[in-house]
Amino acid sequence: MSFENKLLQMKGMLKKQPAKKRPPEAIQRPQHADAWRAIGLELKENRFGFVFEKKITYPLDTRHGKVRLSELDRVLEAWEQTPFEHPFKLKKEDPILFFDTETTGLSGTGAYIFLVGLLVRKEDSFEMTQYIMPDPSHEAAFLYETGLWKEEQPIVFSYNGKSFDWPQLTSRWTMHRNILPKLPEPRQVDLFHGTKRIWKNELERMKLSTIEEEKLGFERVGDVPGFLIPPIYLDAVKSGYSDGLSKVLYHNELDILSLVSLYVLSSDLLMQDLLSETSGAYTNIGKWYADLKQFDQSAAYLEHVTQERGSAGAMARYLLAIQKKRGGLHLEAVQLFKEAAPHLRGAVEVEAWIHASKLYEHQLKDLSQALVMAGFAREASEHTKVRQSTIRDIQKRLVRLEDKIRKNRPEVEKN
Repeated sequence: MSFENKLLQMKGMLKKQPAKKRPPEAIQRPQHADAWRAIGLELKENRFGFVFEKKITYPLDTRHGKVRLSELDRVLEAWEQTPFEHPFKLKKEDPILFFDTETTGLSGTGAYIFLVGLLVRKEDSFEMTQYIMPDPSHEAAFLYETGLWKEEQPIVFSYNGKSFDWPQLTSRWTMHRNILPKLPEPRQVDLFHGTKRIWKNELERMKLSTIEEEKLGFERVGDVPGFLIPPIYLDAVKSGYSDGLSKVLYHNELDILSLVSLYVLSSDLLMQDLLSETSGAYTNIGKWYADLKQFDQSAAYLEHVTQERGSAGAMARYLLAIQKKRGGLHLEAVQLFKEAAPHLRGAVEVEAWIHASKLYEHQLKDLSQALVMAGFAREASEHTKVRQSTIRDIQKRLVRLEDKIRKNRPEVEKN
């Protein structure tokens, strides 16, 4: 039977109940130490039991996709020179830890973390350490050996780790809170959230493998599908079969190396690269900086995108117009709203016409143009789904403007 067919058969193991935790006196040396040593796993013992460990060293010039690992230093130095703030902004001396886990399930008390992978920058290399739990009876030993409880806490990089991996780790840690040191809450940089901010509406899927292929220039070869990882591990614990387990280790290794590449690429886009991405991505970055109240940096990206004509630059024009309006540059703002609105779709088009109408009425004192803009807003609202309160406000605005214009019109001579 081929290895792939055996993996598919193992899917059924997911439905089985996890092994019950044995009392401390029953904890014994794992029986598969020799078989697992063949794939680079060394058995270690601590005061709570046993854990398997694998170490991998990468030279600084190691390339993962488009990026060399050494470029992390360049990016950190560049961040130190920037005058603006961002969650990705770190210092070169900051302790950084790239972190990923593999689990036997997505949630519930029966879902174990069985593999933790950690990558750190050493003086002249990068070093990855992967810890594997021999079986659930060694969970305390496995968690303790990761060293994540130590006082000197690094900044933890992950991909969706803030929402999944770290809460899972915290949950499993809580099961042993009476014997393990307290697990601190570190500063986290979740690259999944950054990826969504940069490439929202640009990519159909936000899976890390998709990002690797479409942005990092890396395609996985010989990788095991994620849904097969839990049954492979459970079978390895039961049978000692290590071939599939080596593929799980490789999967985890690629995940972590991609974190470095993704951080480097994202940082370049957030600081200096205005050539390699789409107008949509740069518009998203401009909006991200605006949300962070870094308005000068936001304007730099949005103004870059406004060089695009038509729909490609429409959202950037709209967002830049909001900033111009906030800064008191009313003529520039109203012009940007008028250029953007015809190429926008949905409620944002209506909002653009309303903004223009308000500027003409209150700041530029041009009631006729304010009425025209309000009319465009009403017309746009008829072709899209907007709140009823917005429609009522537009109607009130039209009535008020018509009344103002009528009152300000010079009396004509009576016949």
